[in-house]
Amino acid sequence: MHSIKALFFSVVLVFSVSCAHQKESTYPSNTREYQLGSYLWFQTSGEFRALCYQAYNLGKMKLERDLENKHNRKRAVVFDIDETVLDNSFGGAYEVQNNIQWSQDLFNRWVALKRAEAIPGAKEFIEFATKNRVEVIFISNRTEVQKEDTLENFKKLGIPAKKENLYFLGGNWSKEKRREAVLSKYDVVLYFGDNLGDFHKDWDDKASEERRALVDQHRKDFGEKFIILPNPLYGDWEKSLPKNIKRTDLLKTIPE
Repeated sequence: MHSIKALFFSVVLVFSVSCAHQKESTYPSNTREYQLGSYLWFQTSGEFRALCYQAYNLGKMKLERDLENKHNRKRAVVFDIDETVLDNSFGGAYEVQNNIQWSQDLFNRWVALKRAEAIPGAKEFIEFATKNRVEVIFISNRTEVQKEDTLENFKKLGIPAKKENLYFLGGNWSKEKRREAVLSKYDVVLYFGDNLGDFHKDWDDKASEERRALVDQHRKDFGEKFIILPNPLYGDWEKSLPKNIKRTDLLKTIPE
């Protein structure tokens, strides 16, 4: 069944891209080559699925513990969407396989297909939170025009979501203002994300070394307040790398 779904998706996306983006700009092959292993690991490894289940199992334990406490306001759990709740790797893998550069228009058409699958463990955790009257909030840098398609994708997967709880990109790429808006209404128990910027403004627009140092400073928050999902495909970590330096020169290796 999975292979049939993948084949169907490939036919639809190939048709969509070939009709509307025949002149799409492409990356030099060497800048995309490293992502091949990332997509293979993401889509085929048992380790990826295990890490996702581990993240959501840990989140459930933390939420169960918090449910024993009293709150003056309603509890909430905050989620990123892409590669945290929804798996977009079919679309990204098509770009890598065909050496197509990511664009907002291409992503819009992928979202419009409503073919993303659920990240392992996400649906079950969200159902658990909803059953226990915990408000489920999504803070995503998807755009406002993608809300209806996103809700329809959730509906197809059986993931409960309210339109008013979708805090999508309206201006600043940083999620801090939207987090503040949620915190003004709810007691947030947990944040789930695949990118450090999903958790705190500390990581916004920081260089790679600063990001790692800040992770050390927040070490007690991970697994306690911040639950991070594995995503080697893309993210702010790429933008944080030093520019105009070969990626192989950034690797730590055995000194000569």
